[in-house]
Amino acid sequence: MSATSARRPLPALVFLLVLTVLTAVVWWRVLHRPQESSATGQTTGPTPVVKCTPGVKSITLPAPKAVSVAVYNGSQRDHLAATVQTELRARGFTVPSVADAPSVLAGAGQIQYGPAGRPAASLLTYYLPGLKPVLTNTAAKSVKVILGKGFENLAAQTAVTKALAQVKAC
Repeated sequence: MSATSARRPLPALVFLLVLTVLTAVVWWRVLHRPQESSATGQTTGPTPVVKCTPGVKSITLPAPKAVSVAVYNGSQRDHLAATVQTELRARGFTVPSVADAPSVLAGAGQIQYGPAGRPAASLLTYYLPGLKPVLTNTAAKSVKVILGKGFENLAAQTAVTKALAQVKAC
């Protein structure tokens, strides 16, 4: 075999390796970005579920401004509670405090409330679908939201408005 006909495979292999890594990075970013609403450009969250049960006494939901919510970060993600505090305040809720939760939650999180806070907790389930409502023995009307590792974001305001309109129609 002559020197001119010998092929060097190393440059071609390096090129293919770089191309493969670049392709993997692009696909990872595509698959792991937040979903966006095409009309508004806003990030969409989970959709609230509305259940109309015949014969069950419904409760009157308060206005967001009448609801006091303490937000706790149980996800180990930096600044998650502060971000949710800002978003809830923008939607009219009173959020006096944020803090880290004493333990990490594996799921999306919890909405903890006492008997007096049931209407507020019910309202928050529309804004924070996926969080499990948990009845506690507190006498306060305020509600605690503990965000877990599985929490992504609040429901889109349009979805909340639509779900609350369906509740009023029940």
